[in-house]
Amino acid sequence: MHVIADFARGAILALATAPALGATPTPPAYVLKPGQEIVFSVEIRDGAVVAGPPRLAKLGTATPGPGEMVVGLTPRDKDHYSQILLREATPLPVDFVATGEIGEIKIDERELCGRLSAPTSQRIGGTSWTVVLSQFAVGRGDGTCP
Repeated sequence: MHVIADFARGAILALATAPALGATPTPPAYVLKPGQEIVFSVEIRDGAVVAGPPRLAKLGTATPGPGEMVVGLTPRDKDHYSQILLREATPLPVDFVATGEIGEIKIDERELCGRLSAPTSQRIGGTSWTVVLSQFAVGRGDGTCP
């Protein structure tokens, strides 16, 4: 009997927290592991960043085509940090947040500021198993985040 009641409570909770039909979809979040690089398309629609599906590339080898971003994550160095490498050829600069995680535990978080004029990088704790890229937004382009 308790199993049925627990199932019913779970189903109600899932329905209550589920997004409504026609709601805005959750913005993408990409996962990088040390030594990986991803390439993905970016469009700016109504002032919001719409990112396309990522494709893997060998670290340091990809060049962004028009409307694309390339984000890589170096293996950790002797100081236990990795570098997030960013190159973009987007219509406007794109900022995003990189969160270093071990399992579900957040160990470091950095905001990367988009810059169209040159590649940029930011260091992040290198003991991360993964780095999640999320919260993509149109940036100012001057290399400083708000």
